[in-house]
Amino acid sequence: MHKIILKFFDVIRSLLHFLKMVCVFLIIILSFFWVQNILQAEWKWLAWFTPFLTNLVDFANDICSLSFNIWGAIIELKYISAILILLVFYLCLKLLNFFTGIVEAGYKSTHFIYKKTKEIALNKELKENITREEKSINKYVVVINTKIKPKYTHKDINIDLGEQNELMIDFIKQKLSLEPVVSEEGFMYTFKDYSRIDKVLEVLFKVLKSSAPIDYAICIQVGNNMQQLRKLISLEHYGKITMAADTSYRYRYNDFHRYQTSQIGIFQYGDKTIEVHEFREFS
Repeated sequence: MHKIILKFFDVIRSLLHFLKMVCVFLIIILSFFWVQNILQAEWKWLAWFTPFLTNLVDFANDICSLSFNIWGAIIELKYISAILILLVFYLCLKLLNFFTGIVEAGYKSTHFIYKKTKEIALNKELKENITREEKSINKYVVVINTKIKPKYTHKDINIDLGEQNELMIDFIKQKLSLEPVVSEEGFMYTFKDYSRIDKVLEVLFKVLKSSAPIDYAICIQVGNNMQQLRKLISLEHYGKITMAADTSYRYRYNDFHRYQTSQIGIFQYGDKTIEVHEFREFS
């Protein structure tokens, strides 16, 4: 519809321009017609326009019928009146063209404002839908893998990894009242409220920074993408709390952010890639 209206304005401008050209042409022809009548000649090429010019001059004569004689030639003001009528018509066409431009500019401005308003409303609705959709994702999984720190792997130092794992499990249970599921992926904890993950992260960072003789690789994944979680675990980012891009993106929609996120890198697995991020404490 917008294109049709713009095309309509183009047609109007073209029509007005054409009528102005016709008006100028008629003024020129009328001048020749006037000269022909003064000389009492008969130019055949003017015969095509004589009926229209005669009616125009007769109409002008009703407005001004004065005439005077100069050196034997009769000068009739009706011709001047006819030319003035064409000039007035020409000026009206220019004025109409000017107002058409104003109306077109007003329409374009109104359409632009309408389009922007609609775009803003659409973006707002889209943003609200995305926010609502993201906030509806609340389930997340935390998987912890452990290994003895390199400096404690000397044969003269006997570190019981199982015992250290039990100490970690007891600490997390004391803080979060939750037991892990032990699987080949590691110690897996399932939570149901991602909006409160900061409280869980507080505990996890305490685990990470503990003086225990073991290292921790902590992975977090929202939703049920276990394949992505397994790839994340396989990267073995010890000393970090890592997550994929979707988990990091979901964190943006929490109302509060006690921690920041940063990208570690992009890794290939199969025909897919995984963008890995980490939680970090504000410095």
